[in-house]
Amino acid sequence: MRSTYILIAVAALALIAISFFSQSDSLEGWYSYEEGKKLSKEQNKEMFVFIGKPGCGVCERFKEFFKENESVMEFIRENYIPVYVDATREKPPIRVFQVPVFCTGFDGNLSCFSTAFPEELMQMLEK
Repeated sequence: MRSTYILIAVAALALIAISFFSQSDSLEGWYSYEEGKKLSKEQNKEMFVFIGKPGCGVCERFKEFFKENESVMEFIRENYIPVYVDATREKPPIRVFQVPVFCTGFDGNLSCFSTAFPEELMQMLEK
């Protein structure tokens, strides 16, 4: 009987681990910083860098905003190389005290700002 409980506990932990590690926190169609830096240089095109992390409610709202608004993504792809940096998995290109942070520019020369509102972000990008 005891071995049955241990087996069930091990199976449950395995399922939780699989679920946790299989969830991708990245955004489809976005590049890592290293990939974006390379493409930016090759295409002579500025990057749009979104620095976030899992568990950040505002970051999650922005991810949904980007996923649900194809016209926004078309604008970003047309004008920038879209880059997503998960601040818990890779070192951000700038010092980050809070997330989300958004940057535009080329590697080594990024202009960064923070906002909690997608509409404000788009106003800043369209300037």
